[in-house]
Amino acid sequence: MCVYIHVDKHLFLGANTPDGFIHHFDKIIEMFNLKKLFILKGGNGVGKSTFIKNFATAFEDYSVTYIYCPADPTSLDGIIIESLGIDVIDGTAPHIVDPRYPGVIDEIVNLGEFIIPSRLEIKREQLEIINKKKRDLYKRAFDSLDRARAHHKRIEQFYKDAVDFSSASALCNKLIASSKIDAGIINRNPPFENSIK
Repeated sequence: MCVYIHVDKHLFLGANTPDGFIHHFDKIIEMFNLKKLFILKGGNGVGKSTFIKNFATAFEDYSVTYIYCPADPTSLDGIIIESLGIDVIDGTAPHIVDPRYPGVIDEIVNLGEFIIPSRLEIKREQLEIINKKKRDLYKRAFDSLDRARAHHKRIEQFYKDAVDFSSASALCNKLIASSKIDAGIINRNPPFENSIK
């Protein structure tokens, strides 16, 4: 009797960095050899993450890769069902994704169609103020990360001047060799030397 075992994966395809937001959503078709990519569009709060969770639940018998939002790790930015080649992702800012193979692989799912404009019109001014404040705060956050990186590099330099890298590389080589022996791997390549810096 053959038993199917599935293993879920959890990852981020983007990050808030000192250089701003970076992501790899635009490379997702090649990274996972996708057959179908559903790109969700719509603003904050239109239900993209809930849509993604519901989609994942419908395929719970398969291995699912969960992609989390770097700004809110409790929120999903996407899921991938690798064995079926299916992906559902949030294609809105800051990780904008547009179809590259429309009608063949990519399909836009516009959840913005379900917004009832009359319910938002009275809050238009508040929305504009809050969106501007959000942009300003992200800029300040990225500036703070940049300053923190500069301090990190200064600290790093103190340690670089005080570390015996030859001994550290020897220890690394020893751990590589013992790990290969434990795993039953035959070592065909010589260990690298003095590569820790």
